[in-house]
Amino acid sequence: MKKVTKKLQKFIDSISTVGGSNIPDDDGEIYYSKIDGSYITRVGLENDIAHLLKLGITEQVQSCIGFNPIEQKWFGWSHRAIFGFGIGSECKIGSCAYEPDSKEAFAEDCLRFWGDTDLDEDNYKDKPTVREETKDGELGSYVEYTYNHRTPNKALRGQLSGMFSRYPKKFGKGEWTAKTLEDAKIMAIDFANGVS
Repeated sequence: MKKVTKKLQKFIDSISTVGGSNIPDDDGEIYYSKIDGSYITRVGLENDIAHLLKLGITEQVQSCIGFNPIEQKWFGWSHRAIFGFGIGSECKIGSCAYEPDSKEAFAEDCLRFWGDTDLDEDNYKDKPTVREETKDGELGSYVEYTYNHRTPNKALRGQLSGMFSRYPKKFGKGEWTAKTLEDAKIMAIDFANGVS
């Protein structure tokens, strides 16, 4: 295991406190954010967040978001991706920070994501469709599609399938531009939720 540098440990100590794990049957220790008490990393895994320091994300560090004061950007992340947002950043359909602003926009976004509508139409036996549906008492969008001839699993080719996505409790802003750092923070949060 790589040794934790003094610089990294100083950074971690500046953004977090150490406490016992709140996971049942886990006696490990956790670094919790000084801002909101959210999980930062486990004691012993300090090097897993070294990239935050390298990217200058040194302030307001919480679970999956933090601020770079030099670049004046809010960053959002998960285990898969990290991205920074500042004044002037744009959120467009297809971006991980995009949050639909209506049922119609939600349906279109589900169709784009689950139906692979950005692929050539000749890839489909039937064009994907989307409809409003209720599942387990929750309303949402259901995208229905037929697996195409490029599907790696040959047994699925030509088979009808679909994906249900429940409506969010609150719709987002749709396509928009960050005019303030608070707007950029919202984009970073939406991005972190989108890539988690």
